[in-house]
Formats: sequence, C-alpha cells, structure tokens
Amino acid sequence: MTGRSTSKHPHLRTAVATTTALLLAATATGCATENERCGPAPSSRYRATDLHGSWSSLKGDLKLSDLGGRLGQTFNTLGWPKNTTLDQTVNDAPLEGGLSGKGNWSLATDHTTLTLTFDRLDADLERTTIHTLRIGEEKNQPVLYTRVGDPEECHVFTLTRQGD
Repeated sequence: MTGRSTSKHPHLRTAVATTTALLLAATATGCATENERCGPAPSSRYRATDLHGSWSSLKGDLKLSDLGGRLGQTFNTLGWPKNTTLDQTVNDAPLEGGLSGKGNWSLATDHTTLTLTFDRLDADLERTTIHTLRIGEEKNQPVLYTRVGDPEECHVFTLTRQGD
C-alpha cells in the first residue's frame, strides 16, 4: 500500500469536503439555521390588504394605507429610528427625536418583504434609516421586522399591529 486512496469517485470526496466547509462557514458567521431562527417565523402568506393599518414597536410607529389611484400605497412614521444602531432600534431606552416621515410602500412579489420609500429624506437619513422590513408571523398574526446590529447576535427590530 502506498497510502493513496484508490477511490473510483474522487469527485464525491471533493463534494463532501466542499459541503462540510460551507456548513462550517455558515455556522461560524452566525447565520441562523432552521433550529436557531433569529426573529419571527418568516411568512409569505400575507398580502398588501393584510398589512394595512397601524404598527408599533418600542422604537417607532408605522401606519400603512392604500389610498388607491395615483397615490397608491402610502405610509406615515412617527418616532421612526433614524439609524440602525441598537439604541435606536431595540434597546429599552426611550428614543428621542425619531423620524416623522411619509412616503410610499410596496410588497415584494414573493410577499416576504415590505419596502418603504420615504419622501424628501436628506442623504444621511436615506443611508441610515430602515427601509426594508421582513414579513413574519407570531401567534398566527403578521409581524414586520428586520435584524439589526452584529450578525453574531440576535437583535431584531419588530413591529406588531396595534390592537392585535
């Protein structure tokens, strides 16, 4: 014996090694697995009409409307985080001077994300505020959320419908 593998399928060894490396890399970067989800359960079952209404969090409020016609789907924010730091989005400290804004919103064709397009934001706020929210579900109710901060940690900015 020379110590060399006499495998007839070297491509299988390469495939197994590659898969193992990818799994280890995913674990090391803090990506949530199915068993270790960060945030609400993702959902694609909600449509725009399911999302109309008032939403709130510890750090801001959002009202989603559908005015129809040229105005389309509009929103208003009150106390909205100006940036995605933990103090602005998830810490218990009160948010002072949050963003009061308005604009249009749209639902992705796969029904998994909602995008906010603010009217008249300065360049700094345009770069730093939250524009995209994922759609999830908790207790059979829709929730809007986004992960913030260090991907190794599980910090989630979550909005729930007022009255739910």
